[in-house]
Formats: sequence, C-alpha cells, structure tokens
Amino acid sequence: MGLLLLAVMAAACGSSGSKNEGTRDSGPSAVEDAGGDGGGREDGGGTVTDGGPDGGGPEDAGPPEPDAGTPEDAGTPEDAGTPEDAGTTEPDGGVEPLACEKTRGVCSGARRAWVDGAYEPVCTGRSYGADYEEGAETRCDGLDNDCDGVTDPPSWSRVTSLETAFGQVSSLKTDSGVFVTIGDNNRVLILRLNSELAIQGTASVSMPWLRTEAPEGTLQSSQLVRTEAGFALHYSTVARNRAAPLRAYLVPLDARGAPTPLPEGGLVEYPLLDREFDSGSTRAATSVAGDKVVVIWLSGSAQSPPMQVMGTVTDAQGQVLTAPKSLFTSEGSVTQRLANVLWLRNGEILVAMSDERSGLVGDTVRLRRFDANLDPVGAERSFETSYASMPLLLDLGSARGGPLASPVLVLRVSYAPDWTRQLQVVQNLFGGGLPEKWAEAPTTETIWYGALADEGVLRLGWLAQFKDPQAPPPGGDDWLGWNGRLWTLDEGQAAVDRSPDSEYLPLHRYAQWVLMEKVGPRRVGAMYMTTTPDGSSLDSVRYCTP
Repeated sequence: MGLLLLAVMAAACGSSGSKNEGTRDSGPSAVEDAGGDGGGREDGGGTVTDGGPDGGGPEDAGPPEPDAGTPEDAGTPEDAGTPEDAGTTEPDGGVEPLACEKTRGVCSGARRAWVDGAYEPVCTGRSYGADYEEGAETRCDGLDNDCDGVTDPPSWSRVTSLETAFGQVSSLKTDSGVFVTIGDNNRVLILRLNSELAIQGTASVSMPWLRTEAPEGTLQSSQLVRTEAGFALHYSTVARNRAAPLRAYLVPLDARGAPTPLPEGGLVEYPLLDREFDSGSTRAATSVAGDKVVVIWLSGSAQSPPMQVMGTVTDAQGQVLTAPKSLFTSEGSVTQRLANVLWLRNGEILVAMSDERSGLVGDTVRLRRFDANLDPVGAERSFETSYASMPLLLDLGSARGGPLASPVLVLRVSYAPDWTRQLQVVQNLFGGGLPEKWAEAPTTETIWYGALADEGVLRLGWLAQFKDPQAPPPGGDDWLGWNGRLWTLDEGQAAVDRSPDSEYLPLHRYAQWVLMEKVGPRRVGAMYMTTTPDGSSLDSVRYCTP
C-alpha cells in the first residue's frame, strides 16, 4: 500500500504549463454586410443584422455581461468550492488529501476536495475555490485566477475585416454594448459589440443620395452622440469634389444601433445644418440632459476670407435654438483645424481648434468657453505648439471636481533640439494650467492617439508608427509598409506596450486613430486598424487597469 500511495502521489504532482502574458484570438469575426452598398430606397438605407442567438433584439440586447469577478457568477457551491467540500476529510481512514495539479496563483496550496465519497481524481473548482477560473481569466481582481503564473493578462482579438482603410470612425459605450461606426462615401456602418468586443449585430445608415434625389456627395464626418431619447449618429456631407454645400444631420438609433425606417425607403433623421457656401468638417456635442445639440464647423479659407469656426445650437429634433455665430476668426497664412467641442456640466460650451501655420512652422491651439447661446464667456486661452498637434478635449467628470476643474486638453508635440514626439496634458485649463509631458516616442515615430475619461481618470492609447524608407512597400502599395506598436497609459502609471506579440503591427499610412472604451469594471478596450496587402482589419486589446 505504501508503494502504491507513493506512485499515485508522484503522478499527481506538477502544475499547468505557463503561457504568454495574455490571450489572443486570431480568428476574424465574420460580419454580415448590413445593406450591401449602404441601402437603396427599398431598404430605407437603415438595415440591421442580428448577431445570432446571443446578438438579440431590443428585448435581449440588455446591458453588457456583468464582470466575471462578482461573487454571483463565480460558480455554485457544486462547482466553485465551499468550506464544506474544499479539501475536508471524511471517514477515509485519515488519509491526507493529495495536492492539486495546479500550484500557482489562487491554486497555491489547494488539495483535492472530498466529493461523493472520494477525493477528486483531477482537481476542479471544488478543490481550487471560488476565485478559480478554468481556461482563461475574465476578472480584473489582481489575482492569478487560472493559475498559470500570470495575473490579469490582456487579451487580443480581431473584431472584423474592414472594407476601406479611409473610413470615418467613432465609438460610444451604452447599456446595450459598445458601438463602433465606420463611414465611407456611401454609408456609415454601425457595429454592436459586447464586453469582449465581439460583434453581436450590425446596422447601417446610407447617405442621402442613395435614399433621395439629392446629388451624389461625400461623407465629411461622422460621430456618435448621446441624446435624451438614446444615442444618435451625427454626420455631415459635402459635394462630390469636397466643395459646398455643407449639410449636417442627426439620426436617432435604437438599442441595436439601427435607425428608424420610414415608408418608401426613408428613415428618421433631422437636418441640423445647411450651408450653401461652406464645405468644412463638423463636430457635435449634446447637452448634459441630451435635449440640445451644438454643431461647429469651418467656414471660409485664406483664399476666401474670413476664416472662421462657426457654431449653432438646435434641439434634438434639429429645431434651431441659436442661429449660426462666429466663434473663432483666424488671419494670415494659416489653416484652421477643428479639435472638438464639449458641453460642460454648468451649461457652458467649450470649443477647441488650432491654427496651423504654413511651412510646418507650428500650431496655435486655441480654446474658449461659450454660454448656451454661443456668446463668449471669459478670455480665450492659447498654446504655441509644434505642427499637427491634434488637440483633444475631454471632461473627466464630477469625480475630478467642479465643471470648470474637470476638463483637460491633450496635445501631440515635438520640440527642438531632439524632436522626440510627446503626449502632453493640460489640466486646470481655467486656472493657468500648463502642458505637462505624459509620454514620448522616439524621433522616428509618429504618435496617433485616443483617450478615455474613466470616472475621473484619464487613460491614453496610441500607435507609435514609423516606416523604413529603404524597405520596398508590401505588394507595391506605397500606403503600406508602416510599422508600429500599440501603447496605453493610465494616469499616474507608466506606459505599457499592448502590442499582441514581439512583431511590429502592420499599419496603413492613415492608421491614425485609436478608439478606447470601458468594457467592464477595471477593464478597458482599445481598438485600432492593421493593414496588409490582403486588406484592413479592426483589431482590439482588452486589459485591466490599476
């Protein structure tokens, strides 16, 4: 008996093999084409494809899955382990239970549970306890739940293939999931993702020239916004040659991201703007209550002065509340660039833009507050920066203080003599705050970034991109051959390389965005585009925050 017992104990020793510092799902998620060419009159230009049994309709779209780290879904007493069955001795002759196969993380020290009159031959959650997760971790709890030696690993996945590398993109988190829009010249595709950033369904909004007798044009910008009735798509168009007129719209969306169809090929949409002589891009924001919309756009040029940033305010159905007003006027040899606009919690509107001076000399980033009627409040602030600074405003919310304390400005800059690229953040915007360096990249790399305001904490994500000028472009396409790494930075922490492996990401010349959304307690998702001669893809990484 002693020899037999020794043999059994020797066979049971050991632990599971180690793995990479995260998981990667390399298989693409198939997306059914929601509307083909964007929808003609027969489909109203607004189509929706349900993602299958778990894709759901409005009645089952529901909020994202609860975080797997809650006690309720850690398993039942039958499979998660309880004090009664987690290794207690029973009338078994007083034999000590053998150690479990896995010995790392939450499995450390675990011994076989007594189940149905015998010790488990192979340890399960009954032996390892309620914190154990089989296969892969889903919790951000600071524990090695699957006992592989890695705590809270990131996970990567391919969301879907993209039809174009030049689309307009945006994202928004709602109770129904994470929504991502990808716009081309004929439609805006709307993807509904779950908390694992897997597609649950698709919808689309086709452009007016496919639904009406409107002349063919070009999508100028698209953006998801929140309104009092739910969320909606703001988009704007110009003529086919990117000339006037400029028109902007608001399309309400249901819980699945689909527009409301109308008879004979129409859909519910509200015109926000119709500018006969303007052709610049637009940005929009909604009030805290979601009952008002502010739209800003560019008007004029150096060849057709004055150069202005204009603004107007409507209700959520497009009824004009404040007629167009000039917010910023620029002079000299500059090019105006819109940053974005925020509707602050005190009812004021904060607008940021930049004047790019000719010759790559540098930018002047300008921002100012306005009341709900777009009349100026306080003095304008400006910052002299390097060229193409990509200013971005975010409101960190009430967790960061009052309505004038919580907005921050993020900038991309580089300065002589070393010309390293930096990401800078300006806090205390209305109390004299100055830019502070948060991250940097080598001189040879360009930073394309996104940002997330997460309950008072600022989180950044960026692609550090470069190209070897001596290397032939893949497939002979000069837009390809760019390489990069994906980085994230949580406020107060060090930057982390979130690239899926040691190889550089294959990037398009215009892979100039990172979308960031919170997908669960202490978990953030970052989405970005990769491109090879075979096409472009929307990829993602989900990671735990400190």
